[in-house]
Amino acid sequence: MKVISDFHIHGPHSQATSKNIDIPNLVKYAKIKGVDLLGTGDFTHPVWIKYLKDNLKEDGTGVLRNKDGFPFILQTEISLIYTQGCRGRRIHNIVLAPNFDCVDQITEELLKRGRVDYDGRPIFKIPCPEFVEMMKSVSSEVEVIPAHCLLPGTPIHSNPDIINIDRAKKGDKVLTHKGRYRNVKKTYTRPYSGSVVKIIPWYFSLGLKVTNEHPFYAIKTFKKCLWTRGVCRPVCCKVSLCKKHYFNYYKPEWVPAKDLEIGDVILYPRLRTTKNIKSLDFNEKVININKDFCRLIGYYLSEGYSNNRDAICFTFNENEEEYLLDVKNLMYKIFKLKSKKGKSHGKSTDLIFYSKNLCKFFEKRFYSGQKRNATTKTLPHWMIELPIEKQVEILKGWWYGDKGYTSSRLLMNQMKNICIRLGIIPSIRIDSLDEHKKRGKHKIGNREIKATADNYFFSNLSFFEDSFNLLNDRCFSKFKTKRKTRHGWIDENYIYLPIRNIETESYNGEVYNLEVEEDNSYVSEFASVHNCWTPWFSLFGSKSGFDTVEECFQDQTKHIFALETGLSSDPAMNWRLSSLDKYALISNSDSHSFWPWRIGREANVFEMKDLTYRNFINVMKEKDPNSFLHTIEVSPSYGKYHLDGHRECGVCLEPKETKKVNDTCPVCKRPLTIGVLYRVEELADREEGYIPRNKIPFKTLIPLSEIIGARMGIEQLYSKRIWGVFQKLIDKFGSEYNILLNTSFDQLKQVVPEDIAKAIVDIRENKVEITPGFDGVYGYPAFDKNDVKPIVRKESTTGQKSIMDFK
Repeated sequence: MKVISDFHIHGPHSQATSKNIDIPNLVKYAKIKGVDLLGTGDFTHPVWIKYLKDNLKEDGTGVLRNKDGFPFILQTEISLIYTQGCRGRRIHNIVLAPNFDCVDQITEELLKRGRVDYDGRPIFKIPCPEFVEMMKSVSSEVEVIPAHCLLPGTPIHSNPDIINIDRAKKGDKVLTHKGRYRNVKKTYTRPYSGSVVKIIPWYFSLGLKVTNEHPFYAIKTFKKCLWTRGVCRPVCCKVSLCKKHYFNYYKPEWVPAKDLEIGDVILYPRLRTTKNIKSLDFNEKVININKDFCRLIGYYLSEGYSNNRDAICFTFNENEEEYLLDVKNLMYKIFKLKSKKGKSHGKSTDLIFYSKNLCKFFEKRFYSGQKRNATTKTLPHWMIELPIEKQVEILKGWWYGDKGYTSSRLLMNQMKNICIRLGIIPSIRIDSLDEHKKRGKHKIGNREIKATADNYFFSNLSFFEDSFNLLNDRCFSKFKTKRKTRHGWIDENYIYLPIRNIETESYNGEVYNLEVEEDNSYVSEFASVHNCWTPWFSLFGSKSGFDTVEECFQDQTKHIFALETGLSSDPAMNWRLSSLDKYALISNSDSHSFWPWRIGREANVFEMKDLTYRNFINVMKEKDPNSFLHTIEVSPSYGKYHLDGHRECGVCLEPKETKKVNDTCPVCKRPLTIGVLYRVEELADREEGYIPRNKIPFKTLIPLSEIIGARMGIEQLYSKRIWGVFQKLIDKFGSEYNILLNTSFDQLKQVVPEDIAKAIVDIRENKVEITPGFDGVYGYPAFDKNDVKPIVRKESTTGQKSIMDFK
């Protein structure tokens, strides 16, 4: 029997996974995809394994089945972070087990070394050789397969933007607790196992997780006030009656997180630097950077967008006529452009201003990434340092349009800092994508609104200063209050944020720290901080430290028989390393949800007489092309770490180009994020195009939903229009894989438009160019010349760097 398998997935308890993952959904969408065998995912998690035991039954063959007989293989993923040879090592491993008894024994062994209940993919400080030996001591039938790579991160304020602490390097400028930028002198990293603390202050509800010894710039407060039965504060309603005024004796100091209590106060700096940029060059003219210009930019950040060709547009609601007229007047006054009225969408209206040069002007300055949408909107750093009489106009325009909402994390942080400079403390919350979806459908009229990213919103503005009479503006007047009592307070250098809550959890992984010139501190999104964490995990990844399988697994290499190639590489790339000839190259989805554009996007196709655990393992070990038929791959160019580059600088380079610039970004002069192809070039001992004898072939595909969406010009893969076409094809031809691999053009065009039918066949025949992914940006298919979007390279600007400049 032919078996299409995807045996690397996750359950609902891993980070960044759908909480709706369960056996019925996995089986339903696996059948739609055409997958015949799934991994269970995350069998070490206590809640998930109990669920698996309740819903899957063992049949004595090592294969588990649900009530309808759909087969599963017990599988999990374990993250290992440790030091070997004075270098940090970071590896993810897939673990396969033949039965629940083995799973229980594996979990028992791991519990001796740490916790398994905090994440479906737990982290341990166990070297790979020791880990393999541990697994084999449980049972010789337990198998370990090295997996892919990943990249989380915690942001800190840099110049000009926000970067993850693991990306900071010597010479970078970071914002310190004194409200000024200073150079990083040195970076540190170390493994850490223990409890971490999440400090949540009033106003900034997102908070910050740190290690116990992590010092905060904070004040230990007096908490036994006789008047209020609470904390002594200068903003207390009884301050005029009290004679003690303990707050006069408060002195900021560096306090370890473990010593902080609810009611203590953390300090956040007000950015002090002011640079009055007075003009910009535009189209051989000079544009004055005045209040009008700044208010217009505020409007653009809230209601504006570009059409990526020759126009910028603004969308206003029917009750925003005042702001619509203001934008018309500002555009004519500043750029001498008149608007054309676009299409009306229910109660909204588009204003369109046609100008290719103006389109480029806005795209270059007011987006942080290659993609130009609401999630990448930003202010250039020089606008963060403008005089506050100009910055208040930016805030006005933005607030008039979006009322304090944005899906751009960077813009949220920039508006936060502008508010703080103006003497306003915003209360910042997050409406996560998952929470948005849980609330069901959202409609404006008959139109369904679907979120595609987390949404940040300023739920309240606490005015401690109002130098520009904003509270007399009807848009801000709701923030007037008669109450004199406030949670925090403010002076010319800091805002003071009482701690509202403290949470504790366990963590096992790496932590980072920076040594900073003079001030030896740095500022996160919501506190003055000293360390956080982030790893890359991959056997051959540029950050993991290994050049060979033997270096990683040492004397336990004898137990390694397969390697997972990951989304950013395919077998052809791995064939260039002769040292890998002995290993089976497998492909899996590493799916974090059950949707058909995720599950089975990469898979393995086996021919087996009987589906048993032992036969399943032997097919991979024997590498017989008669039984291991082929793998299914997405193009490695599709992977988000295929080429080298900096996404925020718009730089994407082939390995040869990277070497010419010494692995350094030609725009910001920082180290480039090195992609998989570069590492292949570094380690390869064969020329490109080499094909080994007895190779296991592969077929390159793209998920059907993405093909349909690309042809229809729709990015949201859960769009009803995409699903409508998708379902027609499934109803007619049975499964997605049958459609992608077997169905002819003539058959397809009877069900869907010819351009979609042709795209499916072109993908199958490898006729579609993939614009390659780099530095966390997925690649995308270019079905015709109009789909090929050139990489936008920003001009180098002295002293300016980019948000999240990954090494």
